[in-house]
Amino acid sequence: MFRTNEAKDISNIIRTNTAVIRPGIRDAFENSIVGCSLELQFFRNLINELTAFFGSLSISGINISCRCKEIHQKPIVRPATPKSWGSCELGDLIVVIKYHLSSGDVEAKSIIYQVKLASGTSSYCSIDQNQLALLADWPPFEFGLKANGGPKVYHITPSTVEFGSYMLELRGPNRGQYLPFSRSYGICPYALLVRSHGPTSIDISDRIYARKDSNNFFSHLAFEIGEPHLNKPVADLIDALYRHIGLSPDPPDEFKGYYKETNEDGFAVIEVNVRSPEKG
Repeated sequence: MFRTNEAKDISNIIRTNTAVIRPGIRDAFENSIVGCSLELQFFRNLINELTAFFGSLSISGINISCRCKEIHQKPIVRPATPKSWGSCELGDLIVVIKYHLSSGDVEAKSIIYQVKLASGTSSYCSIDQNQLALLADWPPFEFGLKANGGPKVYHITPSTVEFGSYMLELRGPNRGQYLPFSRSYGICPYALLVRSHGPTSIDISDRIYARKDSNNFFSHLAFEIGEPHLNKPVADLIDALYRHIGLSPDPPDEFKGYYKETNEDGFAVIEVNVRSPEKG
């Protein structure tokens, strides 16, 4: 799980402070989804809530901060070979947790989410089958262009099941209108679990083996889940998505033809940085 003892120590500090951190994350998710009926507005709310929470958090031994960005350009990937799936959105939201070590190195873990709100007042979320195939199986896919203009092809083999996941929420719930079996408005199943309980739709009120949304985020923060960036193809994809969203400089037209403009939807990165105090 950990490449260094220092990263393990950071994780232990986070877990030791569960009683302080977990309620703040839970409140951030609750404040973001209550009365919210649009996926875009939900993760926009979540960005603001988490940034405010981590900005006010004081934990002895570590500093936690949040860097986020949202754009109205959905990344589109294409199958690299003749296929049984079609072009689709890569996802709605990437959550990246970075542990900054005293050596200057960084240990990082990421999860790519498709965010879905349930249909109407029901607890059923519809699932796009092309995107499910991508997030569950990670077949080779094209995303962006090389310097010579040819497509970049990614061959992703995650070491964890949750690299491709879903964030499934009730639509516009009232405060306290929780899902059965949990004090939560949503769950975060990984794609293979969605397939086994779906595949075309999933009832999030069922008792399925999935963490509730805020607990899943805390587990990622503590490095209990998430795909390590030691997996180079994964790190390369995350780097490309940082360029796509503008968190890192990108070559001109690198993603020409590999995104769609939308005013009603978007794509976002939530990056949580954890440092020891001497690292600032």
